[in-house]
Amino acid sequence: MSLTTVSQLQNLIHNQIGTHFRQPETENIPVAQSVGRVLAQDIVSPINVPNANVSAMDGYALAHHAATGDVLRLVGESAAGHAFSGNVGQGECVRIMTGAVVPEDCVAVVIQENTQTDEQGNIVLTKNVQEKQNIRYAGEEIQANHQVLQKGRILRDADVLLLAALGVGEVVVYRKIRVAVFSTGDELVEPSQPLSGSSQIYDSNRHMLMARLTSLPIDIIDLKRVEDNLESVMRVLNDAAKMADVVITSGGVSVGDYDYLRQAVEQIGHIHHYKVAMKPGKPFVFGQMMQAWYFGLPGNPISGFVGFDMFVKSALWQLCGVVEIPQPLRLQAALSVPVKKSAGRMDIQRAILTRQANGNWTVAPCGSQDSHRILGISRANAYMILPLESENLAIGDVVEVQPFAQAFLD
Repeated sequence: MSLTTVSQLQNLIHNQIGTHFRQPETENIPVAQSVGRVLAQDIVSPINVPNANVSAMDGYALAHHAATGDVLRLVGESAAGHAFSGNVGQGECVRIMTGAVVPEDCVAVVIQENTQTDEQGNIVLTKNVQEKQNIRYAGEEIQANHQVLQKGRILRDADVLLLAALGVGEVVVYRKIRVAVFSTGDELVEPSQPLSGSSQIYDSNRHMLMARLTSLPIDIIDLKRVEDNLESVMRVLNDAAKMADVVITSGGVSVGDYDYLRQAVEQIGHIHHYKVAMKPGKPFVFGQMMQAWYFGLPGNPISGFVGFDMFVKSALWQLCGVVEIPQPLRLQAALSVPVKKSAGRMDIQRAILTRQANGNWTVAPCGSQDSHRILGISRANAYMILPLESENLAIGDVVEVQPFAQAFLD
């Protein structure tokens, strides 16, 4: 039986969640605290932007068009937050600042660089001025009752700027979904504790998962480590499925004598998928237990890390109520070294992506690609994604690369 391809599994997960999707409840939160949350209703602008006719420049507001040499009497000033409330007639003008309300009688603004002041304090034009010049009209950018943000959007800091400018102080967002996390393995020890024997290792995968979940609108339920026996695994899985929307586990999904998770999930719920044609990360379990979705990541550290990126993260965004699920940036880069590969599985290698002086990108594997080696993932700044049908590659061959967003922050 052929293995499921990466794209097939991604589609399977997306379709299963879409078919059985339960929309999260909603809550109101301050707009300043909304970055990274998912909008639960469309946002319609309550005001025009600009809210009134305002000046685009510092200068003088005129009640009519004017020509070079015209002399205008200054009758007042309009500043931001302090509009001029008087009348402006023929041969008169008002000093005005950028963003200030244009007086009702005025039809144009001349910039101050195109004026001079005579001995009597009058304003003399040095350039012609046409009607509507240098005025931003009410509703020119956004009209009241116009939709500006759509339900299902992941709110960004730029959205906070927009919403606050519209006078929106609170937004309705979906509540954070609950994700339970635990690892299996009698050999695992908490990072803060000493190792008591050569057979013990630190529980890195669970901490990695919890760290990565913090970037999503999620409440994490840490169920720690579960002992390697079916009874313990069944008990914790059953409890997790009752308290969480999603359960993510590390380890125990392969075919070893002590890998009980698949058996336990099948007894509590249903497994939709087991193995994927991907290296690293061939064992990957996706299923359901009662109302909870289940993702079983392999115990090899890099296999779990890659599996989270390829399958889990987008599924979590979907469950959070996102309409347009974020897609990772992919670009093309030329190999700077030869790469060995056998056909049959997509190979996702840790890599170093480099931009050359001419603007072109080059890429090379970052150290050994064994799935238990952890130093390379810390030093890498990208995945090199080699399709399942590709074989050995030579220097200069162009491959697809997925940069790590955190490695390219400004």
